[in-house]
Amino acid sequence: MPKPTADDARRIVEQTLGTGVAAVRRFSTGLCHYVYEVELTDGRCVAVRLATEETQALLAGGIYWHRKLSPLGLPLARLLHADTQGAAPCMILERLPGKDLHLVYAQLSDAEKRTLAAQVVAAQQRCHQLPRANGFGHATSYDDPILSRNRSWHHVVGNALDQSISHIKSAGVVDASVVTRVREKLPAFSGYLHRVEPVAFLDDTTTKNVIVHHGSLSGIVDTDEVCFGDPLYTPALTRMALLTHHGDTDYVDHWLDIIHATSEQRAAVNFYTAVFCVGFLSEQGQTYNRDQPAVDHEVIRLLTRILDQLLAEI
Repeated sequence: MPKPTADDARRIVEQTLGTGVAAVRRFSTGLCHYVYEVELTDGRCVAVRLATEETQALLAGGIYWHRKLSPLGLPLARLLHADTQGAAPCMILERLPGKDLHLVYAQLSDAEKRTLAAQVVAAQQRCHQLPRANGFGHATSYDDPILSRNRSWHHVVGNALDQSISHIKSAGVVDASVVTRVREKLPAFSGYLHRVEPVAFLDDTTTKNVIVHHGSLSGIVDTDEVCFGDPLYTPALTRMALLTHHGDTDYVDHWLDIIHATSEQRAAVNFYTAVFCVGFLSEQGQTYNRDQPAVDHEVIRLLTRILDQLLAEI
């Protein structure tokens, strides 16, 4: 299956929506699908998500979970067309007004950050209403084999560290000892991790996929997977993204305050943030959906400093 192009996005929109296309632009964010903003001649805008052979199962997951989550009242972009069987597997969704959180975060007031955190928490609580799974982890459906392989949340977190060290070794850009430093903290959280139940949550509603318009939540995009386990994983990933790009983590502080996080839960968020920090380091030297692998030594130095701070806090 060839890599999707802007011409593919144009053709699919014209064929499925029966309208002309005025302009096509690829979104610069994202490491998985090829996603295009398509402006229609009638003035509307849609987002077209095109899968490769490697990401086709994830796209099918996006369609599956969209249909499970929408009836719960989550603020998802409306699904206009979906196809997993054709030559170009795709989803066409309405283009929500606004921008990803990371693009507007610096302009948000503290009150807007708190309001947005409350809106995302409310969306997550709706996701929690899904039936619990028979296992743990990031799943494209309730039948995803990953759920039967992960019998505890402890297993999922350990696997995340294993994956980071595998990626780091394959790229040969970062010293793999960074993962060892985090893994040494794992036993201290073993009891907590084994008590986690397989609650459904959206793991990627972080500084991306959360669309903000005029300081408020416009909607959520990208539901390729639902994760079953500890919902605190998401504010931890969000915190790591904010530390990398902004430094200010007030939004996550509000999130934890809104859910009345305990001291044990806040400690777990610190640990999860360190897990994600080495995950970010493991992305250095990887290609993903880019033409060439990306290595940024300044980012590596920044992430290493952040990891030092996180481990000191733990």
